[in-house]
Amino acid sequence: MGSASPLRVPIISIVGLSGSGKTTLMEKLIRVFSSEGLRVGTIKHSYHPHPLDAPGKDSWRHKNAGAEKVIFIGPKSFQLVSDISDDETPEGLSSEYLKDMDLVLVEGFVRSGVEKIEVIRKGRSEKIEMKSVDNTIAVVTDFPEDALKRALGVSVPIIHIDDEASVAEFIRNHLSLPSPRVKKTRKI
Repeated sequence: MGSASPLRVPIISIVGLSGSGKTTLMEKLIRVFSSEGLRVGTIKHSYHPHPLDAPGKDSWRHKNAGAEKVIFIGPKSFQLVSDISDDETPEGLSSEYLKDMDLVLVEGFVRSGVEKIEVIRKGRSEKIEMKSVDNTIAVVTDFPEDALKRALGVSVPIIHIDDEASVAEFIRNHLSLPSPRVKKTRKI
């Protein structure tokens, strides 16, 4: 069982094939943990380059001119565009940019050493197979549990894909996160 360290933000990565439901599960988990009062940060990993800034815009021009980091500030949010190394890890990114969070949920980073929950969905997978066995601590799926355990040959918890409360409870227990508390709303 993992444990949260005051020096390191607890991290779990959600992995699986493209279209398996990783983002949907992430959204559900973010809502659950946020509603409990936890500060949740996320990291979305992609092996494909994505433009983070629109060419020609001022912040793009700053970066294009050689700035290593550019922060664009709007009325209620900001965006940071920064150079990173090719071997950046979720742990490194979390400690640099998300150190004030209670939990970091990562989508992707299959090859990292971060503990993973694999999403395997019938509509996406022709056969039952895992994208990553290393550091996989649970499987979230709509396949029958007995068929999944036989096919995978692993003994990790199997949680139904539509049961985000159980996935959140598993993560909470695995990382020794605080018990749920109701987020207080401000009265006006």
